[in-house]
Amino acid sequence: MENRLLVTWLLLAIITASVRAELTDISAICRISDPWQMLPDKDNCQRFYVCTGDDDLPFQEFSCPAEYHFSKKLMICVPGACTDESVFCGLTNSVERVHSDCTQYRQCLEGGSFAVAKCSVGNYFDPARRACLPVAISAAHQCSCVLPDNATLANPSDCETYFRCHSGQAELVQCPSGDYFDERVSSCVPDHTGICLEKPTMPTLTEQAIAMDECIRTGSRLAPHSRDCQRYYICAKKRVLEMRCPRGQYFDAVRRYCALDLGSDCQALQAEKQDLELEENIQVEVEQNIQIDIPAKHKVKIQGHKPVQKNSEKEVVRDQELPASQANDKLPQPSAEAVSSYDKFSSKFISM
Repeated sequence: MENRLLVTWLLLAIITASVRAELTDISAICRISDPWQMLPDKDNCQRFYVCTGDDDLPFQEFSCPAEYHFSKKLMICVPGACTDESVFCGLTNSVERVHSDCTQYRQCLEGGSFAVAKCSVGNYFDPARRACLPVAISAAHQCSCVLPDNATLANPSDCETYFRCHSGQAELVQCPSGDYFDERVSSCVPDHTGICLEKPTMPTLTEQAIAMDECIRTGSRLAPHSRDCQRYYICAKKRVLEMRCPRGQYFDAVRRYCALDLGSDCQALQAEKQDLELEENIQVEVEQNIQIDIPAKHKVKIQGHKPVQKNSEKEVVRDQELPASQANDKLPQPSAEAVSSYDKFSSKFISM
């Protein structure tokens, strides 16, 4: 116990001596400096000193507001966390992502200072492109901002490879020979049916034209797919490429980026689409069932006579002119099994 107290006392003594030495230096500098001269603190970039010109109180201590720091170059408080400005802002207008938050980035300003900005909702700062982009643009965004370590992502340009997240980076991994990456199980599996050999489906000319018109109309490089809410189009140099959102995400047609599907939006759209397709199929089947081929003429065989051609419509009119009992007596009475579809159909519209 005594040893701990002794160590604590020694540490406090060292810190106090260091602070006193620094303050002594500040006092000495301020005594030979003009009033209102500002000096940065050596150990705390948010703290600075202002010389007063008074020998009894040569300086006063101040601190910058939260999320500001004292710039050694500008001698004022500027936005941003404490950092080495000489390294980051050596070049004007350089931009880098904030390591603690991939939705924020820092941009150098005139005079060596910098400002911290934040991307809009759903966007992340891409250091390679130096711009805020949707989450679905690259695997690098997924691994650095969304997915945990060891998570896997399919490679849309090569089904025999995939991306694996490691320390915030997207590493490209090659499947064994004869295997392909299956998103459903998130691993490489044998390609027995030749799935990986199939060429990707390219959008038709009509789909390309619709997507390009949508990109031009909205001023965006991304356009939603007309039939699949997990797919979207990228418009680039008069070309249209079809892409697919990562598993568990859907393309938000309003915000123009892939968003997490929390069991509502895309699933609801897919269910509605399936219901519409089911209704259309049922309607087609019903129409096919009620479309009965009714020929204009039938061959009617009467016992003891040769087959003769008779017009069915004329026979119906002639039978209606006779009393019901006489008309039924003249016609042969077929069995219940021999009743044709035409007889069943006609009986609905003829009053007996």
